[in-house]
Amino acid sequence: MNREHLTPPAGPGAGLLIRGDNLDAFARLPEGIADLIATDPPFATGRQRTSPSNAHLAFGDVWRDLDHYLEFIEPRLHACRRLLAAQGTLLIHLDYRAIHHVKLLLDRIFGASRFINEIIWHYTGGGRSRRRFSRKHDTLLWYAKGDRWTFNIDAVRVPYKPTSGYARGGIVSRSGKRYRPHPDGTPIDDVWDIPMVNPLSPERCGYPAQKPERLLERIVAAMSNPGDLVVDPFCGSGTAAVVAARQGRRWIACDCQSEAVACARRRLEKSGAEFQYVHICADRVSSPQPSKRG
Repeated sequence: MNREHLTPPAGPGAGLLIRGDNLDAFARLPEGIADLIATDPPFATGRQRTSPSNAHLAFGDVWRDLDHYLEFIEPRLHACRRLLAAQGTLLIHLDYRAIHHVKLLLDRIFGASRFINEIIWHYTGGGRSRRRFSRKHDTLLWYAKGDRWTFNIDAVRVPYKPTSGYARGGIVSRSGKRYRPHPDGTPIDDVWDIPMVNPLSPERCGYPAQKPERLLERIVAAMSNPGDLVVDPFCGSGTAAVVAARQGRRWIACDCQSEAVACARRRLEKSGAEFQYVHICADRVSSPQPSKRG
């Protein structure tokens, strides 16, 4: 099948917003162009996700069974690997329902040796269970395409704890060498305590399962460099694209849900991001539409 090609964005902060199936969209893009693919696909919840404030902002996450879900995800993981540059990485965000099954797929597609990190995003808020320990974390799996990748630990350091003796004066080794605290703080580890988006926050756009910008800021800063291309195949409300644009990365964001793309488009225009919008439908690609500055 002949497919009309899509042109990747050029220039720091510039982007391409796509409404359409990400499998079709990725087939229209050149191989090996993405430096970071960061996304949270459907979680296999088995239910329709609806915004409490706007019933039109919803997406389906209903599957016949887990095998049906994995049949959907697997070809998209292969497409992600094709799109990644030799030094590119994939960060996929899921929860307890499917994360262990998807990890087995990733081990086969990328190779178990390409696994870099399992990151736990711990959050609070919402109800508390009386029958079990409350489920208050998601899991992020980070895989590399090759044996080299970007990792900017100094870009995501956090302040030392006030009780840290090391922060006050450093330490001295047995050999007498003094290690002083880093001026930007301590390196983070693989458990991240980041709050969910507060319902009263101006960041809140009403889209269900909206991820906090602070979470994506850490991912984009640590796993890519300015000018790199960041891709989100399931962009939802557009958080990854908004953050990538703000941090001077080029970006591509895609979603098949019209409500999601409309929400992402509003957020991007409000932020002043520069981007082209295209709609893929019935093997046709609409003429690119430039962004309107907010």
